[in-house]
Amino acid sequence: MQPTPRLWLPGLVACGFIGVAAQGPGDRPEAAMAYEAPSVEASSEAMGPPYADAREAELRGDVRVTAFQRAYGALIDSTSIQRNDLVFHLADHAIYFQDGRMLAEERLDRRDRCDSIFYHYPLDMPTEPEPLPDEPVRLCTDVQEVLWGRTETQIRRNARSATFIGRRIFVNDVVADALVDVERDLRDAASREPAVAAWIDDVHVAYSFIDRGIAGTRTRSQHSWGLAVDFVPASYEGRQVYWRWTRAWNRSGWHQVPLEDRWSPPAGVIEIFEHHGFLWGGKWAHYDTVHFEYRPEILEYNRLLAAAEQ
Repeated sequence: MQPTPRLWLPGLVACGFIGVAAQGPGDRPEAAMAYEAPSVEASSEAMGPPYADAREAELRGDVRVTAFQRAYGALIDSTSIQRNDLVFHLADHAIYFQDGRMLAEERLDRRDRCDSIFYHYPLDMPTEPEPLPDEPVRLCTDVQEVLWGRTETQIRRNARSATFIGRRIFVNDVVADALVDVERDLRDAASREPAVAAWIDDVHVAYSFIDRGIAGTRTRSQHSWGLAVDFVPASYEGRQVYWRWTRAWNRSGWHQVPLEDRWSPPAGVIEIFEHHGFLWGGKWAHYDTVHFEYRPEILEYNRLLAAAEQ
């Protein structure tokens, strides 16, 4: 397996450069995303043994395939082997693995324009700024469009208004369900950790669903599906929070701003969000410290890699 490059984030969230069209989703269950692998049904094209068996074993043993199955098992109808590739059947659509690119069947011609959606995400709290990658990583959004829709009407069918730590937000159904567990654990932690309680009280604005592109690109951000939530505090305490704002006055050294000079939620808050499938934008090289987004497959991928190294 080729090593996955570090993610370049040209905006608020990790969506990449290329937005890929797909058909709208069918009705999906409001399933709890509990890292449970789905039951797998395999069908294979006539590739001929032993090559076919070896290829299928290689694909099914890929850590990225395992991570995706554990993260979205409740939404995967089945898997199969087609065109010498593993296919996830989601919402009456086929998503081809394509070495981690996760492309819809009707968009396989975009293979050369997309990179693997799986990338390095630090599991521990960083002690120094994440180094910048050598070049941008281009991520396609076929999975989001197949599962949650392409148009605002389709997306809204898979989202709802929710209350989180006393703030009203409009989010994707799976995010709303996950936030119930996040809030439960935050409230419990707040009873023991003053820093967590202070963060809850200090959240001034919380917002999620905004149909927009990533700054500087034509790709829709994860906010467009209600899969990301920004928690803006009453004050940034004079510290840096978003890489583009820092770059406006520190053109060449913005990425080297020390972590202590960046605003951050308490580590306990970040750990709870990550436990329930959310990435924190403060760990990205192109940092966004108020930003959390629901990407359990990325967390599971990095956890599996870490476990394999032990």
